[in-house]
Amino acid sequence: MVHMLLAGVVLLAVLALVVLRPRGLAVAWPAGIGAVVVLLLGLLSLPALVTIFRDTWDAAATLIALFLLSEALDSNGFFTWAALHLARAARGSGWRLYAAMLLLTTGVTALLANDGAVLMLTPIFAVLLTRIYTKEQLRLPFVFAAGFFADAMSGLFVPSNLTNIILAGATHLPFAQVALWMALPTLCAFLMGSTAFALRFRRQLCVSYEAGVVESPETAIRDWPVFWAGIGALGFLVVGYIIGGELRLPVSLVAGTAALAMLALVRVCGLRPVGEMLRAAPWSILIYALGMFVVITAAYDAHLLRFVTEPLRANVMPQAGPRGALVAGSITALLAAAVNNLPATLIGVLALRSASHISAMAIYAIMLGVDIGPKLTPFGSLATLLWMGILERHGIHISWRRYLRENWWVTLLVLGAAFAGLLAANVLLG
Repeated sequence: MVHMLLAGVVLLAVLALVVLRPRGLAVAWPAGIGAVVVLLLGLLSLPALVTIFRDTWDAAATLIALFLLSEALDSNGFFTWAALHLARAARGSGWRLYAAMLLLTTGVTALLANDGAVLMLTPIFAVLLTRIYTKEQLRLPFVFAAGFFADAMSGLFVPSNLTNIILAGATHLPFAQVALWMALPTLCAFLMGSTAFALRFRRQLCVSYEAGVVESPETAIRDWPVFWAGIGALGFLVVGYIIGGELRLPVSLVAGTAALAMLALVRVCGLRPVGEMLRAAPWSILIYALGMFVVITAAYDAHLLRFVTEPLRANVMPQAGPRGALVAGSITALLAAAVNNLPATLIGVLALRSASHISAMAIYAIMLGVDIGPKLTPFGSLATLLWMGILERHGIHISWRRYLRENWWVTLLVLGAAFAGLLAANVLLG
């Protein structure tokens, strides 16, 4: 009883601080301190710690590697070049620019993860949109849609989201299999999300812009050999993910190889000091991931999470069928929106491990739930919090009230569309 009480107090305190982030508190602090408190109170055993490290190290290392690769590409103006290219290609049409930005966001998210897409593209989009649209209202369709897509389209590949890597690692899913199952749900989600935001902001998107104010994309690139090497690195990622998945290699090995090669090239060409890029990496995500898993596991061992894990376990069993899988996905989606997607993913992993048999569809439904569900609230994912902070620094203020008003209904539609796509994929592949 004492263990249950202590674990409950620590869990509630950590979740409250992660969600509310008083004074802009970094999420690593409450997670890290909470983990230390759990260990000092003896709420978790050493073997459990070893299991936690084994479950999270690849996911966290992959995220760091993809961020460093993004920094290396950005040091040569790669993302600015892409954004300018799209703005030129749209030829002043708000509709064409809208479609192009969503495609770019989806592509960067798939290859470089949701957090990487937010960190790299949001400041570039903010500067570009400020240049071509003087009124803030005209920038909102692009800002909201791109921010939404960076998270909601992160289900396609295993490395596209930290949550995917944790789920795929815990259930031993190879890269190619995940991509095959998630292709149709991602396409359905893309079509629904782009249509929903287009209808909501149709008046703003009808306003054209002066294409002549957009700089030539070539001016963004500092070194063309490095640019082409970057294209090769992105191609290497896709091929490496497929081969590595079949050989059961860590995802971070593929991402890390590409990142180290680009870091070395950028350093040799004198584009940016490696130390500066290393310092910019979100190392705190290691503390956050490990700390949250420690706190969640302690609460699970104290039987505090049965009200969530029991329904999840019942619905991930094969006998629950497709309906059960979608119920499990819906539970984790709501949980991610309420307490952040990483804790929701860790709870999902614990529920999956406690089930004697697991439906393949249920795993993908949970993955969609923790990727799309967080968009219901502004604190559902770290990427959303980063997105709002970057926009604020560029003079674009998005209040929590405005965020909820624009996103809640789109999230529900997109989640429904993704689940419909998953049902179709289950018929084709199940």
